[in-house]
Amino acid sequence: MKTILKTPSRIHFGILDMKGDLKRMYGSVGVALSDPRTIIEVSDANDFQVFGEERAPLYAKRVRNYFKIKRGMNIRVVESIPPHVGLGSGTQLSLGIGYAMLKHVGMEVSIERLAKVLGRGKRSGIGIYSFKHGGLIIDGGIKDDELPILISRYEFPEDWLFVIGIPNIEEGISGKEEDISLRDLTKKLREENRCTCETFRVLFLELIPSLMEKDIQGFGEAITRLEREVGRMFSYVQGGIFRSPLIEKGVEFLLENGAYGAGQSSWGPAFYGLTDKDSYQKLADRLRDFLRKHGGGEVIVSRANNIGAHVITI
Repeated sequence: MKTILKTPSRIHFGILDMKGDLKRMYGSVGVALSDPRTIIEVSDANDFQVFGEERAPLYAKRVRNYFKIKRGMNIRVVESIPPHVGLGSGTQLSLGIGYAMLKHVGMEVSIERLAKVLGRGKRSGIGIYSFKHGGLIIDGGIKDDELPILISRYEFPEDWLFVIGIPNIEEGISGKEEDISLRDLTKKLREENRCTCETFRVLFLELIPSLMEKDIQGFGEAITRLEREVGRMFSYVQGGIFRSPLIEKGVEFLLENGAYGAGQSSWGPAFYGLTDKDSYQKLADRLRDFLRKHGGGEVIVSRANNIGAHVITI
């Protein structure tokens, strides 16, 4: 018997409130993507072995030990999202491995419980709910030690596409470095008593209505504005509205070449432009030329994933 699981990646449009002076902290918005993706295969075996990704054994052993799985199995990471580029690789890899293992042995465990076991969702719920539901996700932040609460999930038009650039610059921050940066940011915002309300105004009065009306131009303008508001909030720790001058130049390049909206996903270095089925190829070709002139990199064209992770047993 073999269990095959495919997960989405995601674009993280941003955390909405780093000040954290209300009952909840953070809050975030993002969209699940069909590509890149993570594919996990679990098959019967006499021993317990994990192949294909250096982080995979840690996640697999944690799930095996916590849920007391005794059966042997081979776990293979067939395909994976590039790590530390801002597309959510860690959450998808960990949940993908854990959920595939549990499905393979016939255990029914909620995605939320699995996320807690694996230490995911400490700040944002976009990766968790992208895995569970797909679509555009808005979470309401965390309270105490709970997972981020899901506020809403929307179907995303599948004829709207994202052209994503991953330049050859240093990876986005994670782990302890990220923890320290976010603590410093919260302290700074509280000292200045700075209002972060503009992100919510853009989200609820521009971004969501444009999505519901399937107005790609309005939605693009909204994500561009939202990304800049988030970037201003994070400029204390990333040095500017975007994490590097090259990302800023790339975002402006996409807008100048026809993208409806553009921004940086999470800490980057991935940046993206929103386009449509008639224009994506030209925009992708131009972005490849741009990256070649600025140190190289990868271009990915992707549409939304509206189903979340998909698992089959054969």
